[in-house]
This record gives sequence, structure tokens and C-alpha cells, in this order.
Amino acid sequence: MYYQQGYRPPSQQNKPGRKKGMGKGVKALIASLVSVVVVAGIIVGVIAGRNAMEANRERQALAAEVEAVQNVYLPNIYVDGIAIGGMSAQQGIDAVVQHATARQEGWNLQLTYKGHVFYTLSYDTLGVHTDVGQIYTLLQSLYQMGKTGTLEERKQALDQLTAEPYHAYTTQSAMTDEHLDAILSQIKAQLTYEPTDAYVAYFYPDLDDPFIIQDEIYGSTLDTDALKQQILSMAAEGKGGALEIVPQSIAPKVTAADVRKQVTLLCKATTPISSTSTAERTSNIRTAFSRINGKTIEPGKRFSFNNATLARTLENGYKYAIEYQTGLEVMGIGGGVCQASTTVYLAALQSGMEILSRTSHSDPVSYTTFGQDATVVYGRLDLVFRNTSSGTVYLTAHVREPKKNKFETEVCIYGPSLGDNVRYTLRTETVETTIAPLIPTYQPDTAHSYVTYKDEEPYLIRKARDGFVNETYLQRWEGNALVSETLVSRDTCKPREEVYLTGTMDRDM
Repeated sequence: MYYQQGYRPPSQQNKPGRKKGMGKGVKALIASLVSVVVVAGIIVGVIAGRNAMEANRERQALAAEVEAVQNVYLPNIYVDGIAIGGMSAQQGIDAVVQHATARQEGWNLQLTYKGHVFYTLSYDTLGVHTDVGQIYTLLQSLYQMGKTGTLEERKQALDQLTAEPYHAYTTQSAMTDEHLDAILSQIKAQLTYEPTDAYVAYFYPDLDDPFIIQDEIYGSTLDTDALKQQILSMAAEGKGGALEIVPQSIAPKVTAADVRKQVTLLCKATTPISSTSTAERTSNIRTAFSRINGKTIEPGKRFSFNNATLARTLENGYKYAIEYQTGLEVMGIGGGVCQASTTVYLAALQSGMEILSRTSHSDPVSYTTFGQDATVVYGRLDLVFRNTSSGTVYLTAHVREPKKNKFETEVCIYGPSLGDNVRYTLRTETVETTIAPLIPTYQPDTAHSYVTYKDEEPYLIRKARDGFVNETYLQRWEGNALVSETLVSRDTCKPREEVYLTGTMDRDM
């Protein structure tokens, strides 16, 4: 095989084990690396020295900071709100004990009620005393905070107090409540009383408002348990001053408004007194009313007109006056009393009373509609009604003079309310009529009041009148609405013929 001069096959190039000398480039590279290592070592040494010096300085500062509070309480320590940080052990004790003593002697609480001081409480009153031994023990433990352990641990204690100040409190001996219970019991006795219901104090039937109502009085009591807890809580927190006692009121069962509903005006009935009524007749009405005025009727009880007004006699104050018998005017003791009974009947009927006995007149009267009247004859005809309400009813009866020389009767009945806007009225209608007789009647005038001689013209004392039947209804209203209508009576007025008086004597010739 042929090779060019100087050429070696690859198999013969750089064979192992064959020595070869370093080049100049390699030697230069090695020298550079050595230089870098030397310089790095120098730098590391310098940095390490500096770090050591810095660490030494920091430790010295830490030691100085920790040593600065070695003989005092650490900052941010509070006892009963007093900052004792930076104080020596004795200074802390003095400050806290002085504060506790002032607290013991300075706290008081006045128990007041509407300007009156019942009692001034103190810690001594409550049996509370400061525990000095506990103060010393507490302060000793607080003084040791941050005083033990490594510098780092002591520093950590300082930092923790900076982040979260420490608050401690001294204690007092437990309160004893026996004395306080006795004090509160005495106060309760003075502030406790039962409520008083409202009631009708007086009934004056001659007044426009005849009732004097005694207002209700609220009772009072004292919740001593709640008050005691409030006092003990304030004492524990050291809050003093004045504590206004607030008793609990006790509501009465009956108020003045309730009583007023029991004595509402149920009905006021009036009838006009004729201008032709004599003084004696009007006097008889007044006499009857004087015995009715001021009457009260308990629930379920009956009222009798005759029993209330007594027999119509001169001894009982009644006088002779005109009264009607079968349509004729006659003189009798107590004439006019039927107008009084009629007015009472109208009031009782429209007050919701139960009518037990009542009789209409035989003829119409001038002061009310036939069928709405009530005649009475002592011992024979009576007006009787029953109080069917839930409470007492009260009667007033007067002769009034609403206009000059014009009089009227007035009867008022008061009692439990009929209901909101409830009232009664009467309606009377004629349902039958009967023609009067055509033949007159003649009666001798034996008293010679109108006719004396037989040859005189007869004197007409009663006109003919047709008969009729009236029905009377009791209407119940609620506001403006008629809710019911009940028939209460059907009264018959018989027809009347003319009646004449004739003379009884012959004339002398």
C-alpha cells in the first residue's frame, strides 16, 4: 500500500501509551483557574469575618436590650389597668396596692328612687375585701416574665408583649349577700303595694254627669333578684355612682274606662208637660220622681214603680189634680203620676230592660203615643221591669224646664254599655180601627158642675172617638243600620160615644 510522505493512517494516530507534550494554551488555562480559586478564598474569608463581626454586634445589642429590663417589669404589662412596665418590683407593688386600697375605699353605689336615696352601698357593705396576698403573688409572677431562658427567648417575650399587651387583675374576696338581701327586702317592702281597681265613688243623680269615678291605681312590686344581680355586677366591675330602682308596675283589673262603660247612658226619655197642667199635677210628677231619682237596680233585680213611689196619699206628699177615667176628667189624689210612670217605661224599654208588668191607658194621652204609655193605680196596676244587664243600672228622674214656662219629664237610665253604637227606638203603628158609636150617652150632673136644670142644654163632656189597635215595636240599631225589630205590645183603645151631662133640677115657677 502506498502512503504519501508524512501521512499516517488513523490507526496509528494518538495511540495510547504514547507520550505527548502539553501545549502552551493548556498551561495558561490552569494558571487562570488557580488564580480564581485564590481570589475566591480571599473574598469568602473577608465576608465571613464581616458576618462574624455583625453577628457579634447584634448579639451585643440584644443582650443590652434584654439587660435593660432585667430589674424592672417588662413593658406593656398592666394590672387593674395600671401600666407597671418599667417599674421596679417594689414600685409595681406600691402602685397596685395603692390602687386596690383606693378602689376598696372609694367604691360606693347609691340605691335611689325618685330622688330618694334608700341606701349607699360600699364594698364593706357587701363583705368585699382586697386580697393583698394575691396581689403579691400576682406581681411576683409578672416580674419573672422575660427574666429566664436564652437571650432569644427573653427577646421573644418582649416582642410578644409589644404585639399583645398583658392585662392582669387583682381579686377581691367573694361578696356575701346576706346583708344585701336584708337591704333589698326592706326596700321592696316600701315599694310594693297592690293595685286598686277603678270604681264608682259617688252617684249624684242631680248632676249632668252623675258619676264620680275613682281612677284606678297601679300596683308596684320589686324584682329583688334582678336588682341584686345588677348591683353585684356593678360592684364586680367597680362601677359606682347612683342606681335608680325601677319597680315593676301591676295593672289593675278594672280601669276608669272600664267603669265608664258600665255606667253609660242607655236611654234618656222625655215627655212634654202640657201647658194646661196645673201646678198640683206637676207637683205630683215631681213627688213621684223624687222617690225614683237616684235609685239603683242590681243585676237580676226588679223595679216596681208603685213600691218606689208609695201610695198616692196626702200624707205621702201627693195633691189633688185632674186625672182621666174612661176618657173623663176627674179629680184624684196623685193626678199626673201616670206621666211619670210612662216616662220611666219609655226609658226602661229602650234601655233593654225586661218589662214584667205594664198596662196601657184606656184612652190616648197628650204626652206620648198610645201604646208607648204605662198607667199605674196603686195596689192594682203597676209598672215592673227587671234589670237583665250584667251590671247595676242607675236611674235619674227630673222635671226640666228646657224653655221658659214649658216643662217636660226626663228619666235617664245608666248601666253597662249596650255595645258600640247600639241604641233602641220605638215604632208604633195602627193596625185596626173601629167606628165610634153614633148614639150618645147622657149622665146627670149631680154636682151641678156644668148643668143644673133639666131644661138646660146638655153639656158635652166627651167627644165621640173611633177605636183602634196599636202595635209597638222595639227597634235595635247598630249605627245607622236597623238590625232587628221586636213586637213589645198590642194595645186596644176602645171606641167612645159622645157623653153629655144633664141637669137634675126643675126650675121654680
